[in-house]
Amino acid sequence: IAFYTSPDLKTWEFASRIEGYYECPELFELPVDGNPADTRWVVYAADGDYAIGHFDGRKFVAESGKHRFYHSDCFYASQTFNNIPSEDGRRIQIAWGRAGHPEMPFNQMMGFPVELTLRTTEEGIRLFALPIREIESLYRVRYAWDHLTIPEGSLALDEVAGELFDLSLDLHPDDATAAGVKIHGVPVTYDCVKRELSCLGKSAPLSPVNGRIQLRVLVDRLSLEVFANDGRVYLPVCAILPVGSQGVALFAQSGAAVATRLEIHELRSAWEPA
Repeated sequence: IAFYTSPDLKTWEFASRIEGYYECPELFELPVDGNPADTRWVVYAADGDYAIGHFDGRKFVAESGKHRFYHSDCFYASQTFNNIPSEDGRRIQIAWGRAGHPEMPFNQMMGFPVELTLRTTEEGIRLFALPIREIESLYRVRYAWDHLTIPEGSLALDEVAGELFDLSLDLHPDDATAAGVKIHGVPVTYDCVKRELSCLGKSAPLSPVNGRIQLRVLVDRLSLEVFANDGRVYLPVCAILPVGSQGVALFAQSGAAVATRLEIHELRSAWEPA
């Protein structure tokens, strides 16, 4: 990525260059932990791997990175925007979901818009992603449980029916070796031994926080977008969901687990009138 400056947008002067980025570059500033007095710049390109640092208008100096932003093959060439009408300062990202869809009148898709933030972690400052709050305008039926024991095997939630969901799960693995949720028969699994989150062959490292794992899953007709530990991990996957399956179930392996909190919102289609 090369940086040029110009006093009139006609005459350009080379300022600096950084190596290792290809296609669709992004460069933007974010507060750290919401503090406007402490900011960093984020730079990335099409593959989403990012560096955090400082930018003076001519040169980007990396403080850390590259860091992996997402963990799947259903993300590429994202673009961000801000200055939305509410002027709340959010940096919103929409990615390109590079996945073919058999028997559909289109090919590939856009990911759900997510809000990007910088937060301090035990590894340093990292980029977090969560669905924008406007998804609440699509909420229909709500289901909620507290302290739900998941026996070894599967626990079907028979009262939940529908196609599209926004699901949030606080999971305490307890003595299970793996646990998670199946949505339309597709498992989102946390391996307690490997400390790894996985879905449809894609995986990401994930460590418990205070002994629990926090999952959020957006369920669309052709994708599952998984967010873990408040957006620390982002795992969007293309998913051709089985026709006719509208169920949700919790599961645990080699022992029991506990869902300390489970909340599911059935979603209406964004194409339907409110």
